[in-house]
Amino acid sequence: MNTSKYQKSLIFLSSLLTGMAFTYYLGLTTSNMFALFFLILLYPFYQKAFAIRDKNISLASACCSLILTAFCFLAKCRFIWEESGTKYLKTIVYITGFFLFFMAVCINLYKKILVTDLNIPCSVPTRKRKLLVFFGTMGILLLAWLPYFLYLFPGDVTTDSNQEMRQAVGLQDLSNHHPIAHTFMIKIFYSLGQVLFHGDATLSVATYSICQAILLSASFAYLILTLYEAGLKQSALVITILFYAIPAYHGTYSVTMWKDIWFGGIMLVLAVTLWRIMVYCKTGTKKVPKFELIMLFIFSIATCLFRSNGLYAFVFLLLFLFIYFLPKKQMQILITATTALILAVIIKNPVYQALHVTQPDMIESLSIPAQQIACTIRDGGELTDEQQELLSQVVDISQVPVRYAPQISDSIKNLVRETDNQEFIKTHKFEFLKLWIDLGLKYPKSYLYAHLDQTYGYWYPDVQYWVYAGEFSTAGFDMAKENKLSENSSTSMNNWREAYKSYPYWGLLWSIGLTTWLVIFMAGAVFVKKRKSFLLVYMPMIGVFLTLMIATPVFAEFRYYYCAFTTIPLLCLIPFLKEEYFMEKISKNSETLETPEYENLEIENIAFTGFQDADFTAKYETSNIHASEITQDEN
Repeated sequence: MNTSKYQKSLIFLSSLLTGMAFTYYLGLTTSNMFALFFLILLYPFYQKAFAIRDKNISLASACCSLILTAFCFLAKCRFIWEESGTKYLKTIVYITGFFLFFMAVCINLYKKILVTDLNIPCSVPTRKRKLLVFFGTMGILLLAWLPYFLYLFPGDVTTDSNQEMRQAVGLQDLSNHHPIAHTFMIKIFYSLGQVLFHGDATLSVATYSICQAILLSASFAYLILTLYEAGLKQSALVITILFYAIPAYHGTYSVTMWKDIWFGGIMLVLAVTLWRIMVYCKTGTKKVPKFELIMLFIFSIATCLFRSNGLYAFVFLLLFLFIYFLPKKQMQILITATTALILAVIIKNPVYQALHVTQPDMIESLSIPAQQIACTIRDGGELTDEQQELLSQVVDISQVPVRYAPQISDSIKNLVRETDNQEFIKTHKFEFLKLWIDLGLKYPKSYLYAHLDQTYGYWYPDVQYWVYAGEFSTAGFDMAKENKLSENSSTSMNNWREAYKSYPYWGLLWSIGLTTWLVIFMAGAVFVKKRKSFLLVYMPMIGVFLTLMIATPVFAEFRYYYCAFTTIPLLCLIPFLKEEYFMEKISKNSETLETPEYENLEIENIAFTGFQDADFTAKYETSNIHASEITQDEN
C-alpha cells in the first residue's frame, strides 16, 4: 500500500489521539504501557480505513461516529469537567480520538457490509412449507421457553400486574396508568382460565401466561417466515431463531404479566409489515395487498394503545411515511396509517371517557422536567420568590434535596403526589413552563447532568440494571407461586438467568445501550447499501428511543426497551437482504406475462404475501425479465 508522508502523519496522529482517549476513558496512568500498545495496534487499523474511498460509506460513517462519540463523551463529561486543570485538553482528546476511532470502525465494517449479502435466489415456497416454517418456529420457541414457565409457574405477577388484574375482574376502577388495552387482554385470558379451571386463580394466571407465550412466539415466527420467504441463508435463519430461544429474557418475559412484552411483539410485527410493504412498493405497483394493509392497520392501532409512548412513536413514524409516500401517491398506505392513528386517539379519549377510565396523573409524564428542577434545587440553585411560591403549591421544596434520586423519578413524583395539588399544574402550565425554561438557562449544567443521569442506560452500553420481575403479588387473589422444577433444576435455571452478569460478551446481549448503537449503525448500513427507503423500518424503534429520552421515569429499565430486543434481528438483517430476490417472486396474471413491454406490466400480486403459485419461478424465468430491470433504488 503506497502511503504518502502526509497520510502517514495523519494516521499516526489519529492513532495517538485515539490511544490517549482510550487511556483517559479506561482511567490508566500516564505511564501505563498499554497506552503504547494502543498506538501500535491502531496504526494499521487506521491505515486500512484511510485507504477506503466511498462517499456513501464516508457520510454514513461520519453520522454514525458523531452520534456514538457524543454518547461516549456525555457518559464521561462530568468526570472530565471536574478536573479544572485539564478539562479542555481532555475534552478535545475525547471527542477527536473517539470520533476518529468510530469513523475508522464504521468505514471498515461498512466496506465489508457493502459486498456481503445473506440471501440467495430460491424458488417460491409452497403454502405447506410456509405453514411448516411458521408453526415449526412457534413450536421450537415454546419448547425452549417451557422451563421458564415451569420455574416461574404460573408466571410473574408484579404489583403493577396485580393492579391490572384487579381492574380486569372489577375489584378496582379502570385506569389508563397501565394501558387499558393490556388490561383487556388480561381480562380475556384470565376469564378463560376461570372458565376452564372452575375459578382457580393460579391456573387462570397460568392460562394467561400460556396465551401470551403463544402470541409472542407467533410474532417471532412471523419474522422468521418473512426471512424464509426472502431467501435468507439457512445458517442465518437458525441463528435468528436461536436468538429468540436462548437468551433468558425472552423465555422469562413470555410468562411475565407486563404490557411491555405485548408491545415488544407488536413493534416487531409492525416493523416486519413495514418492510414487506416497502419491498412490495419497490416493484413500482400502486396497490399493496390487502393482507399487508390489514396488518398495518391492526398493529398501528396496537402500537398506539399498548404503551403511552407508543402513540408518540407512531406519530413520529407517520411523519416519515407522509414524507416518503405522499410524493409517490401511495395514498392507500397513508390512509390506512392515518385512519389507525385517528381511531386510536378516539379510543384513548372519548371511548375511555365513556367507560369512566381514569387517565394517568399529570406528573407521570413530567419525569425529566421534574428531575431537572429537583437536581437544580439539590445543587443549591437559587429560586426567586415567585418561583418559590409557585413550586410550593405542588411540592414540599425542603424535601426535594433529600428525596431526589438521580436515576429514578418515582421519589420526586411521589413527593408531588403527597401535596395532592396536581390540578394547579394544569391551570398554571405556562407559569411552570416559564419556570422550567428560566432555571434551565440559569443552571444548564444541573439540567444536563439530571438528564444524563435519567437516561444514560438507554444510550451507553456499559450499564447493568435489573431485568426480571422477581415478585409474585397476590393481593386480592387466592393464588400461589408453584415452582414445578426440582431443586437442582431450579438452581441451574436461576444461574442461567443471571449468567449475563458474570460472563464477558454474553452480557452484551443484555445491553440496552449496545442495542441502540446497533440500530444506529445498521441504519447507516442501509444507507451504504443504497436502500435508503428501508430507513422507514427503523423509524418506529427510533421513535421509541426518542420518547424515552423525553420522558423515561427510570434510567435503564430493560422492559421499557424490550421492543428493541424483539426487533433488532430484523434491523440487523435488512442491509444484507437483496430486495431483488423478493421481486423474483412477483406473480403476474397470464395476460401481463405475454406483454413484451416493461411499461405495460401490471403487477397484481407478490409472492412475499404468500398467495402465489408454486410454479411461478419457471414462468418468470421464461419472461426474460430480471429483477434488476424492474426497479432501481431511489437516490
